[in-house]
Amino acid sequence: MAAQRAADRPRGRGGDAARGVQDTTTGALMAVNAAPRTRFFLAMSLLFLAIALVGFSTTFFIPLARGTFEAPAVIHVHGALLFGWLAFFIVQSSLVQRRRVALHRRTGRFGAALAVAIVVSGVAVGLHATRRDLAAGAGDFALGQFVNILIEMALFAVLVGAAIACRRDGEAHKRLLLLATISALAPAWLRLRHLFPDVPNPFVTFSLLADGLLLVAIARDWLATRRVHPVYIWAGGAMVAVHIVELLAITSPPWLRLSRWLLGEPGA
Repeated sequence: MAAQRAADRPRGRGGDAARGVQDTTTGALMAVNAAPRTRFFLAMSLLFLAIALVGFSTTFFIPLARGTFEAPAVIHVHGALLFGWLAFFIVQSSLVQRRRVALHRRTGRFGAALAVAIVVSGVAVGLHATRRDLAAGAGDFALGQFVNILIEMALFAVLVGAAIACRRDGEAHKRLLLLATISALAPAWLRLRHLFPDVPNPFVTFSLLADGLLLVAIARDWLATRRVHPVYIWAGGAMVAVHIVELLAITSPPWLRLSRWLLGEPGA
């Protein structure tokens, strides 16, 4: 009886604290389960894939189907890695949509390795393409573009690295990966000039359209929460600023000198 009475007594501060922690944990789990799932990032991942498929249709997929596409192995490898990244983004967005967060985190390690491979192969492709275009007489534009390619690879690496660093902050993490993918899609956008040859100044026009996807993401934030996430303001703003500098400086003397120095060309 004494033992029963002791068990029936209030547990004091320790018991209340334990119950409080349990209640808080349960409440947090209920909040997560009750949170509305958004399909925005999954929809954007599918849009990214569509842009890549259309953009590279005339320069890669159609010639490949006809058996007329010829390129060194590094281009095939880089292309496979980029489409692997787009597929990875779709899978990761789908896992979050289905609340498979644990699996999403485990497969994130594969994404980090994939990003490193994209950067390394992207530099190799840029080196090949620059030397090829210079040999064909493309001139200063091809020379200056090599610096832009290196900057783009560095930008992609920084955005993915920041996303990994912020992986415990889901809202920042997914937005940083969205920005990294928007930046990586620039080559696909630029190849749309083959489908729309009448577009004036296609390099500038399609570059602006590529960054226009940031406005779509900002609009979604504003409509959903009446605020814009700081990642879009600071990281997105920096991304756009880098792209504007690239557009303005691609044939400038400093760009050309740097490119010649990197390529080991005379006159660096």
